[in-house]
Amino acid sequence: MYRIKGKRVVVIGGGEVACRKVKDLITAGAIVTVIAPHIGEDLFALTNDHSVTIVQRLYQKGDCKGAALVFSATNNTEINQQVFYEASELNIPINAVDDPDNSTFYVPSFFTRGKLLVAVSTGGASPAMAAKVRRIIEGVIPQDIEKALDALTAIRKLLKEDFPHLTSSERSTVLKTIANDEHLIARAIASYNNNTLHELLNELMANKK
Repeated sequence: MYRIKGKRVVVIGGGEVACRKVKDLITAGAIVTVIAPHIGEDLFALTNDHSVTIVQRLYQKGDCKGAALVFSATNNTEINQQVFYEASELNIPINAVDDPDNSTFYVPSFFTRGKLLVAVSTGGASPAMAAKVRRIIEGVIPQDIEKALDALTAIRKLLKEDFPHLTSSERSTVLKTIANDEHLIARAIASYNNNTLHELLNELMANKK
């Protein structure tokens, strides 16, 4: 859940795993430096994105300096350990893929649907199980969740701006009431599409009295 847009992230490794990490980092808006003596074709193609820089050589101490995050995507435990020591000395979060002993954080299995982000982690114990649980959750998330989130975001803003007499607790109660009622969610989506959210909120307020 770390917001890394515009921040420097270092990825050690040039294979398929590193490529997957870099793709996720590009999506998150990070500025990525990849360091590896051998770079796979798919990863090299990502340099078309100006946020990715490749340094084609072995890892050297000092490579982590200035990074917000570090990923060690190699199958070399010794290199992972060296990267871990350097990142730890600099207080930079480090994740060594499939090497939890040389990691200070774990990457969850996740999916996004609009503004919704769902992440599942086993603390590095079993990425395969985390992925399985993630797929189960993904299968039960309503397909219209993006529209519901858009409507709830707009309602939250309206409550703050147009209903200043409500306390924070009262606004929270209104939002929870809508979110926990499928009928109200459907009405909220329809009202959002028709620009009639204010009328819906007035009705809900009147019913509370």
